[in-house]
Amino acid sequence: MENKKYAIFDILGIKQNDYTNSFTFDKDAEYILSNDEFINKIIISSDISQATFYLHDSLEINEDSALQIIKYLILYLSTMMISLIKNSLPYSSVLLKPTTQLSKTNLLKEKSITLCDYIHIRDSAVTKSVLDGNEQLEKWIQDINVSNYQSKKDKYDILFLLLQGKNIIQKYMAMYAYLMSLVKEIYSSSNESQKQVVRYVSDNCSRVGITLSLSPSTRPGARQNEQEDQFTALRNKIGHPSIIAESQSIYICENAINQLASIICCAIEDIPLDCPS
Repeated sequence: MENKKYAIFDILGIKQNDYTNSFTFDKDAEYILSNDEFINKIIISSDISQATFYLHDSLEINEDSALQIIKYLILYLSTMMISLIKNSLPYSSVLLKPTTQLSKTNLLKEKSITLCDYIHIRDSAVTKSVLDGNEQLEKWIQDINVSNYQSKKDKYDILFLLLQGKNIIQKYMAMYAYLMSLVKEIYSSSNESQKQVVRYVSDNCSRVGITLSLSPSTRPGARQNEQEDQFTALRNKIGHPSIIAESQSIYICENAINQLASIICCAIEDIPLDCPS
């Protein structure tokens, strides 16, 4: 370890076996922060299984401040996992269910801190993608806003909980319902509606690189000129199977889950801070 003060976290749920879609970096990714109070440099291992935070050597650390720093690093890494989900387009076929936990620290002489925190986020032809690690890490870090994450942690925790689902159809429907409730708050509406979701997705999908695909609305009772986005269309196919032709089948892959999660991340960001939880 090049710096005297550091903390290492394990990242589970990203590294995959040889039988599922996965992505790795071309090498360990490194990013130097110039304006963070505690962090000097971050290194993410090439298989995205470990995050190492190097702290400023000038920091004076005692037992109380060490605990404060670890809690800050947990929040920082949590926010990075949100950014990983939000910016998942280059690896959207990969099952994402990250769990992080503190592995090792070197902050105080002859003392170790054993504070663990878990963030739960889980799963075609198998693809193996190799990405530019430094470029990807920079994108994740540039998207980080620790104070925003902390103020809306309860809403992000719901997203992490929904991503735990093992039944992919139930998971998709629950995530869509959650997006609908968030959009209702954003537009200060008295009722939830698919129209609001279509409006929000249409206006914001480009923020995370998703191409908008509109089609005639399949919602029962919809007007003839109404349209729906691809996420709403899939939701209605699941919720109203009678609209599906006998020759068709419903298929939900990791791409749909990850892209919907990306939109949910945008929606949580857009919730006003003074909005009730």
